[in-house]
Amino acid sequence: MIRFKQTFKALLLVLLIGTAYSSVYAQEYLHPSVTRLIEANDSPTGVVFELIESDKKTWEWAAPMIKSLKQQLKEKYPDIEIAVVSHGSEQFQLTRKSAKKQKAAISILEDLVRNENVDLHVCGTHSSWVGIPASSYIDIVDVAVSGPAKINDYINLGYQPIQLYKPSNLR
Repeated sequence: MIRFKQTFKALLLVLLIGTAYSSVYAQEYLHPSVTRLIEANDSPTGVVFELIESDKKTWEWAAPMIKSLKQQLKEKYPDIEIAVVSHGSEQFQLTRKSAKKQKAAISILEDLVRNENVDLHVCGTHSSWVGIPASSYIDIVDVAVSGPAKINDYINLGYQPIQLYKPSNLR
C-alpha cells in the first residue's frame, strides 16, 4: 500500500509539473481581429497574417502566436485557409543562416507549413533591396515578388488581412 501511495504521489507530481509547463509554452494568444471573425459567425475564405517588424527575434513570439490564432480560427471554421506574409526586416530571420538562431520558432513554422497547410511568404522586392537571393531562404518559405501585392492577391480571393504585432507583455 505504501508503494502505491508513493507511485501515486510521483504520478500526481509529474502531471502537475507537466500541466504547468504546457500552460507556459502553449499560451493562447488573443487578437481583436481574430476574435471579431470568430464572433461574426461568417467564415471568410481565409486569413492572411501580415508581419512587418524590426524585432530581432520576431519569430520567437510570432510563430507560437500564428499557431494559436490558426487553431482558434480552425475550431470555429474548419475549412478556413491560412497564409502568412512577412515583409519587414523579420523576413531575413528566415534565411538559412539566420534561422538557426530561433530553432524552436522555426520548428513551429515548419510544422505549420508542412503539416497544417499554412502558406508562408516573404517579399522578394525587400530581399532584392538588401541583396538577399531567394535561394537564401529556408525551404518552407515562398519568395513572392512583392509582399504587399501577395497580401492583395489573398484579399482578392476573399481572405481577411490581419496584421500581427508583438504582444505588450513581451515588449
